[in-house]
Amino acid sequence: MIGVILAGGNSTRFGEDKSLYDLEGTEMYQHVATRLIKSGICDKIVISTNARLKDEFSEFETIVDDDKYTDYGPLTGIYSVAKKYVGKPLLVVSTDTPYIPSKWFRALGDMYTKLGKTIVTEGEQLHPLVGIYADPNLVEKLETQLESQKLSIRAFLKNIDHMTLNVESLGYTEADFRNINHKSDIE
Repeated sequence: MIGVILAGGNSTRFGEDKSLYDLEGTEMYQHVATRLIKSGICDKIVISTNARLKDEFSEFETIVDDDKYTDYGPLTGIYSVAKKYVGKPLLVVSTDTPYIPSKWFRALGDMYTKLGKTIVTEGEQLHPLVGIYADPNLVEKLETQLESQKLSIRAFLKNIDHMTLNVESLGYTEADFRNINHKSDIE
């Protein structure tokens, strides 16, 4: 399984690059990477990013968004990694969700092992950027979605066999999956 940290957004609401923001003495993307490593389910961790940030993550392989779909959002990041690692399940996590427990990633991995299909996180709301993306035709389905310019992850999920795993079913809370969009979201 490939751990994919999505770190290619423009962070306009945050005011600076979220992935590189010093959160409690560590860059935000590193919090996510540490949790992925601790989960023990990833064979490799890669950073999916844009051309502007490509040299900022030297300790991990960096995959730059496909030029054809620049600024198309997170679907481009998933697509670009899926093209390189065809047939591999991708454990996708956005860089701005630094508090997700490592045990949650293991729970997703266990569910994927049982079902072999895309699994995303759900709590009080859907967290589609915390999940395992796997499908025999993932690259083609992502490309079709990008070509349609319907760039919502929710729209993409309608075209792929998937299930959701609820955070409360395993004793977690929505706070564990908090998404940091503004500096005021940091406690």
